[in-house]
Amino acid sequence: MTEMTRYRTPGFGASAVLAVMHTPFGRGLAPNLGELRYQARRSGRNIALPVSCVRSGDIAIVRVARPETKQWWRNFRSPRSVSVRLDGHWIHGIGHVASAGTLEHEEIAVVYQQSHPRMEIPATDPFVVIDLAAERRRHDLEEGTRRLEKGIRRHWFTAVTLGELLGFAAPAVAGSVVWDAAPAVVIPAMLAAGAFEGTVLGWFQARVLRRVLPGIRSRAWVLATALGALAAWSIGVVPMISSDGLGSWPPALLVPALVIGGSLLLLSLGVSQWVVLRHHVPRAARWIAINAAAWLAGLVSFTVITTPLWHPGQSVALVVLIGIVGGFVMAATMAAVTGWGLTKLLSTRHAAT
Repeated sequence: MTEMTRYRTPGFGASAVLAVMHTPFGRGLAPNLGELRYQARRSGRNIALPVSCVRSGDIAIVRVARPETKQWWRNFRSPRSVSVRLDGHWIHGIGHVASAGTLEHEEIAVVYQQSHPRMEIPATDPFVVIDLAAERRRHDLEEGTRRLEKGIRRHWFTAVTLGELLGFAAPAVAGSVVWDAAPAVVIPAMLAAGAFEGTVLGWFQARVLRRVLPGIRSRAWVLATALGALAAWSIGVVPMISSDGLGSWPPALLVPALVIGGSLLLLSLGVSQWVVLRHHVPRAARWIAINAAAWLAGLVSFTVITTPLWHPGQSVALVVLIGIVGGFVMAATMAAVTGWGLTKLLSTRHAAT
């Protein structure tokens, strides 16, 4: 084979013909002569070769003369993307073989013969038929899917960021108020605030989910989110009620506690929401990992923002303000990651249907 830029040709003769076709003189030499480009099925190589092509409406027809001496057309025994350059313009479509002896072959032969009335075309010569409308339909479908996914991510990001920011205000305020209180006060206050956070977040999420998953029940989703948040805060409250924090724990106890507690905290919300989501989306268990990654990124961003700003002796108002700023960054980070993951889950659902 001969190299031609990024495409390979069957030989020197094909390369020479294509080179002439790319000149102003060659373009008018043979109006029905075109350049066909495709990706070989087995090797994956990009192939270019000159072909005799006829266009009729939304199809382009390539005759395969002496098919027993050629191999390229066999790539189109099943539909395959292909490009053809005719009259200096590229057209794209899905090509397939119209084999001799079929009704399609007879109909295509008539159309091709009308463009070459003096040509004797053996009845055994196959044709490669390129459906130009199919490529446009596929492009329109892909473009529509991209716009839909972008819209879902935008609505999800806005709703979830706002929902988590409003919901997180409750733990931020409660934490600043009861930080130095007795465990009997801290625990119920933080758990109630956490349940409120989950309820608000779940409600905002459900507003978006109802648009893309009409069968989902908002109450079930909100309840699952509230329970997941309650479970997460039941773990998150532990450092708050420890007299010296976690720093006084021996390493043999601290490391396993952090690993187990951190894992449960990150998985709690995803697991509780998965119980509802699994009835509406295939392979919904992926949502657990998506949620865990989203909350890990969100909590890290929250820590990076708030840790340098919080200091002992600050007023409650300042502590709350710093917490809300960190909460906004956390919410936006979590919303962005879960929004991306949601569109992936929905694309799997659409493919399954």
